[in-house]
Amino acid sequence: MKQLTIFLIILFYSNVSSQDIKWNTVTKNEYNPIQLISRGVVTLDNGDKTPEADLYIDFAGETIFYRNTINNAIYSIYKEDFKSISLNEYEDGKDVNDGAFYGDVGEEIAASLRKKLYEKADLNFITITSVKKEGFFTRNQPKFQVNDGELDVSNKSKVSAKLIGINLRRIEYLDEDGDLWDRGNYAGFLGLGGVETTSDDKEKRKEARKSARILNINFGNKFFLNTRALYDYFYNEYEKNFYQSLEDFKNDYIGMNVKDLLKDWGPNSQLFELDSNTFEYVWVFERTVTEKESSTTGTMSSIKKALTKSTTESTGSISTSYGINTNASKYNLGGYGSIMNSYTKVNKNSFLNYYSTNVTSQYSQTQTSFSSQTRGTDISVDDSKKIGVIVNKDLIVTDVLEKNYFPTPYYGVEIRFVED
Repeated sequence: MKQLTIFLIILFYSNVSSQDIKWNTVTKNEYNPIQLISRGVVTLDNGDKTPEADLYIDFAGETIFYRNTINNAIYSIYKEDFKSISLNEYEDGKDVNDGAFYGDVGEEIAASLRKKLYEKADLNFITITSVKKEGFFTRNQPKFQVNDGELDVSNKSKVSAKLIGINLRRIEYLDEDGDLWDRGNYAGFLGLGGVETTSDDKEKRKEARKSARILNINFGNKFFLNTRALYDYFYNEYEKNFYQSLEDFKNDYIGMNVKDLLKDWGPNSQLFELDSNTFEYVWVFERTVTEKESSTTGTMSSIKKALTKSTTESTGSISTSYGINTNASKYNLGGYGSIMNSYTKVNKNSFLNYYSTNVTSQYSQTQTSFSSQTRGTDISVDDSKKIGVIVNKDLIVTDVLEKNYFPTPYYGVEIRFVED
């Protein structure tokens, strides 16, 4: 009887309703647009006040774009062109001078404008519980207590957030206050969206969060001790969905006429007659991975550091953690994207649609200027993607074969939910 009781408890616990992972991406405009929009009034250098209008604010470029409501003319207003600005969505239209607008309170203003994007962003919801770090040499010390018969921490704080991306060590998220974070288990960085601030109680709270130790992360009624544990959960689902969706991908095309594939995928590269009643159509997307071993003497300045290994040329390089090197576009490489584009019409809800987007997001472009002498050896490796279909004499697809078409998922890949 005891064994039965224990079994029932475990069964109930494992079936607690949980939030499914949203395998989709949002554009940067949906959570951190280059231009934030607010109704407001600009006080110009000569003292004139503009009529209230929609202001398009680029904090990074320190530019306000103003459109007249009558003749529809649009103007760029720079920092030196105005004295102050009043935004309806920031402290009830409080006047902010030009220096503060792009200075101390800039990130606070940007966060207040991003706040309305938080609810709209179709991203995975998480709750992060952390505790403030106490002193430089003292680790974040939680003050444990028993509360209503359960272990609790008295000096904890909770943050509701939308997940932007996660890897083995760090997570990026947009919190309910409109702040963007990139953080690990013991430290965080604020300011992905603009200028950092250091004043008032709200800003002190932000500063405290930067050094806060994560106690746990809640996603879908599941608790995870740290970012690594959360990543493991997401990666396991990522990998499982990939292999299941790959089988679905093949099955979805069985029964279709190859003529329809030729319309969507483009001309096939090869055709094989297997027997008098069976043929194989093959599409080949040629790619080459160049591995370079070299020694360089000289000086170098890198504009952006690549995430992983790369091949370097005088004009720069494109690298990817999947090892695909190309100077073409990220996705539509020699027609490579045409198959996934057409598959969206066949199965728009397939995980592979997300998977393909995440694969392309692993690319990091590096531009490097240098004065040096380089000696080395280049080794080119064929990394061509192949996909084929077996058809009968009526040109109906009976099987789908693929070789290296979809990069195999690997532990450590970054899982992102935004299109950068």
